[in-house]
Amino acid sequence: MEKVFNYKQNKKTDKGKCQENCSIDIYHYDDTLIVELSYLFTYMRFDENNENEIELKRRVETEHRLSLDLKTSDFHVFTQTTNKGFLGGSKSSNSRTYKNKFSQLEDITSVGFFGGSKKGSSWGIRYKKKTEEAWDLIRGIIQPRIKDEYLSKKGYHKVEIDPLYDLIVDFHLDKRNIKGHDLIYIDIQEDYPKQKYLKSNDQKFVPAVLEQYGIKNRQFISSLNKNSEGMPIIIKTLNYFSKLFGENYIDYMNKIDWHLHCYKAPPTKKVHPLKNETEKRNMVKLIQRWEEEGLRLNTDLTSDGTLIMSLYRLFELRGKIEKRGIELKFTATNDSELDTLFEEWESLRKYIQKGYRIRYLFPEDFVEYVEQPIRLGDVIYQPKVLSKEEEFKIEGHIMKNCMGNQFTHGIASIFVSLRKGKRWVDVQYRKGKKTMCYGKANSPTPSDFKSAIDTLNKRMKMFDDVKWVKDKYDLL
Repeated sequence: MEKVFNYKQNKKTDKGKCQENCSIDIYHYDDTLIVELSYLFTYMRFDENNENEIELKRRVETEHRLSLDLKTSDFHVFTQTTNKGFLGGSKSSNSRTYKNKFSQLEDITSVGFFGGSKKGSSWGIRYKKKTEEAWDLIRGIIQPRIKDEYLSKKGYHKVEIDPLYDLIVDFHLDKRNIKGHDLIYIDIQEDYPKQKYLKSNDQKFVPAVLEQYGIKNRQFISSLNKNSEGMPIIIKTLNYFSKLFGENYIDYMNKIDWHLHCYKAPPTKKVHPLKNETEKRNMVKLIQRWEEEGLRLNTDLTSDGTLIMSLYRLFELRGKIEKRGIELKFTATNDSELDTLFEEWESLRKYIQKGYRIRYLFPEDFVEYVEQPIRLGDVIYQPKVLSKEEEFKIEGHIMKNCMGNQFTHGIASIFVSLRKGKRWVDVQYRKGKKTMCYGKANSPTPSDFKSAIDTLNKRMKMFDDVKWVKDKYDLL
């Protein structure tokens, strides 16, 4: 095995407190190409009394290895990060070799080769020039082996991921005689069709993957092949939405703008079919309203605000609960109802897990008196004493405030939801005195609620010495 390229770089940063080392080695022999990358970051903390004495030391070493078979286009990738320092040593969980795994390939080419395994900073112009030199060398070895006339002359000035990644994908597809599309560099990380589906679809990637999922149709093929601009359409996500609606999926998919929701992949290939036509109609209404109004983020449902992750987490939750023999219905038709549904199911899950629910137990005469409707002319205001954990959660989501986290404070304060039709305010009391009052999203109290709040204040003042306790109920 001949080493055809070698580069090493060392530098100190932050006044000598950080020592950085990197190396790039490329080997080429007959039908094998190997790229080895190594990055070592040493962090040192000096003793305050003696700058030469090292008090603490931490080493982070990352190794990347790419091995490409130039005859078959098979590749193997390996990445490992070793941490040694303040609290001992550890290795990354992905420290194993993968065959033809394109998501791992991107990690090596983008994060490793071009990125230098660093975030927010670079190795400088010298490293950039050397990676360009190495890239030209690799390209000179691989590209002449590509048979396709266009790909054999491709300049790689405009790329989907990075030049090295795109080149290896092109080489792989050319060797396998697979016909790709503009976004195949993204799709191939999530899906790879079996040979029988490629064979039955004239080696075309898009229809082969769609047939493998069981959602092959002209509309999807056309949309995916033409989607060269804008947000990507990830086929795995398209499959998830289609499988929600079952066999007649195309009728329902045509009622929503599914292109807007397929740019993020679900965590697995698992799907969650809806149970009946009612649930499917509810789902269509939900998605249509999201498209019209925009999704209001629910951090409990999803951390990234995407539709796909919200639905995936919701139906995963339903699946866990229904394993216990409890039947749940999907009834949400807007994002507020979705939030409420999720909190109800999450409370149910906790209930099953713990074997009981938690509430604050108030005297019956207190609750009965405080919750009497407040009539001001023709307008009725309805007070509701919050006592159950799930009530606090639902209140928080509906009101878009921190009420969902206030249950633990209920041991010292009483929280009342004062409602007028679809408009609410949240009022907090301690020893019969109002301590806080807000409208939706912590907005100031609406003026038309002030008289009703005055009435509520008088009621609460009559119970300034009321006692309540935390209680377990509904024991399984």
